[in-house]
Amino acid sequence: MSRTTIAFVIIGTFIAGILGSMLPSFWMSRGMTMMSGTFAIPNTGANSRSMMPDVSAMMGGFGGSTRHLDVNASGAVSAVPDQATIQLGVTTQATTAAAALTQNSTDTAAVIASVIKLGVAEKDIQTSNFSVYPTYDTSGTRISGYQVSNSVTVTVRDLVKAGPLLDQVVQAGANNITGLNFSISDTSALVNQARILAFEAAKTKAEAMAKAAGVELGDIISVTESSQNAQPMTNGRVAMDAMAAAPIQTGTQDVTVDVTIIYSLK
Repeated sequence: MSRTTIAFVIIGTFIAGILGSMLPSFWMSRGMTMMSGTFAIPNTGANSRSMMPDVSAMMGGFGGSTRHLDVNASGAVSAVPDQATIQLGVTTQATTAAAALTQNSTDTAAVIASVIKLGVAEKDIQTSNFSVYPTYDTSGTRISGYQVSNSVTVTVRDLVKAGPLLDQVVQAGANNITGLNFSISDTSALVNQARILAFEAAKTKAEAMAKAAGVELGDIISVTESSQNAQPMTNGRVAMDAMAAAPIQTGTQDVTVDVTIIYSLK
């Protein structure tokens, strides 16, 4: 190999080495420039940022940039209860459990018979409690006898019969009446009426608030509703010595619907 050829080989190797060390840096800087989003789109002059969608504009809707107004309102409808539940109990004591149970069973059967005689259906009479307990002497250590308790829950669907029923069951042997609760058997129609009142109240409230704020109501975005059915009214414990003439006053009960309505604002 001539000296000229050797010289060209050395020079070529030197140049290749220089280019090899420069190219990685060049492509890395070029890649960083492209990643930064500043490269040009041919014939448009737009960069990569202008091609990306406006996220804030796309969100819109509830929870995004849409303005909205929340209002709460209630509607209530009153009605007279049409049924009552009565807790009737018979408690007996005897020196033996068998004697106490026998007496209690006789008295309870008489109480139930008197209830049925007044026109209460058997399906509306349900045993709610039965218990047998020993009783103790004054020392508290020796059993002196036994106590038997039997309770039934009676649903009276004709309230005219509620007063006479209390009188009759006491005469039949009931000696424990723990409560008289009034209720409305079917509240569906009342709930519908209360709902209409609640929506009307919410709309009136929203319009007044929007007017005060100088804005205009748009469409309804969402509605949330909760209803409160009439709770049973109780007269508490009924005195045993007042059964002969027990006046029954049912009063009225409210059925309430609460709504939360979210309106968009124009």
